[in-house]
Amino acid sequence: MSREILHRMSVVLNVVLIVTLALISGASKRGRTAPGREVRPEKITEPSAASETPVLSQPKLPQYTDAASASDRRQWVDQLRAAGVPNKILAQVVLADFEQRWDKRVEACRTDPDKVAALRVEHERDQEAEMRAALGEEGFRRWDQENMLREANTGKVPLTDSEANAIYDLKKKLQQRRWELDEARLNGEMDDAEINDATDQAYSEFNQQMKALLGDERYAKSQGTDDGNIADNLRQDLAGVNPTDSQFADILKSQQQLDERRAQLDKQFQDNPTSPDYAAQIKALDEARDGEYQRVLGTNVFDALQKEQDVGYSKMKRYENIWGLDDNKVDYVYGTIKYYEKSVQDYQAQARALESQGQSVDWDAVSKNLQQFAQQTRQALQNSLGQDSFNKMQRNGVFQFNPSPQTGQIQ
Repeated sequence: MSREILHRMSVVLNVVLIVTLALISGASKRGRTAPGREVRPEKITEPSAASETPVLSQPKLPQYTDAASASDRRQWVDQLRAAGVPNKILAQVVLADFEQRWDKRVEACRTDPDKVAALRVEHERDQEAEMRAALGEEGFRRWDQENMLREANTGKVPLTDSEANAIYDLKKKLQQRRWELDEARLNGEMDDAEINDATDQAYSEFNQQMKALLGDERYAKSQGTDDGNIADNLRQDLAGVNPTDSQFADILKSQQQLDERRAQLDKQFQDNPTSPDYAAQIKALDEARDGEYQRVLGTNVFDALQKEQDVGYSKMKRYENIWGLDDNKVDYVYGTIKYYEKSVQDYQAQARALESQGQSVDWDAVSKNLQQFAQQTRQALQNSLGQDSFNKMQRNGVFQFNPSPQTGQIQ
């Protein structure tokens, strides 16, 4: 065995020893997964000219060779398995080795956005192939099924073996469809709107099949949408504002009613999830929820809750000294961004409403107006904050002024 392989074996065995001791002592704990229904990825939107050029054809991936071949890696995995190392720990070791080598591939082509985009599409497939080759079919399925069921059954509903296998098969079918759509986008075979529709359809079918398999009550619990989970999640969301028991009861009742209405809309529009009417009714539900929160908690407490739950606001408060901000500037930036987002959403909703009524909408003009409004907002913030603070915040993703004219997504 070569010196390189011996070195790798030494590193791997050290990792295995550390992980095993951690498991024995109880120090290794699984991270908490927040309950919630099966969530689809964010909508795909047209990349802005400033960030990346759309990829129209499949770029050729950079060639990369590692010192140890796949057969070498399989050999040391087999040796560890023969030594009695559990499959779960073997998987962690193989995955860590894969990610280390993958990072090198990304680094090798980081100056070429097209190749990086192609690598991102290939990552999940290559990872599966690597894990399957290293763990063998049986070991891979045990590891992969555990991960898939953790995603699909966040409520930890007890499953029979046949149910677990059926859900795993559904998840693999959904995964395969996501891969196909990723490739279609990369190859320029489908546009963003078509991919969004197809993705919505795939997730809708998955959820309907899960519901048919488990029944309405068990399905709701598996997705964390049963009454007990809703109350627990809501209490956690409101912990920062410490509502009274009466306030919490009022908000919980309202939330349950809104969730029921949303479920009805999801079912009503399951064959047309990109309908402007569906988007308008969901927006109305969100506004009704905010209105009820404000009524029960009061305006000041509601505003504080919104800020607490806003990622951008939390980031500004955390780094305000580094970025040269104070509380007044943080509040100004937060208010400006919220005004911008609401104005964009209202403008987009008006355009979609006109189109749904049969009127012609010049989407190029809509896009141009949104870009102009984004530029004006960006300039106002830059003038107020100064170039240095503005640049630091922009580099950290606080400002995202690239709205897609039709989808309503603000990037």
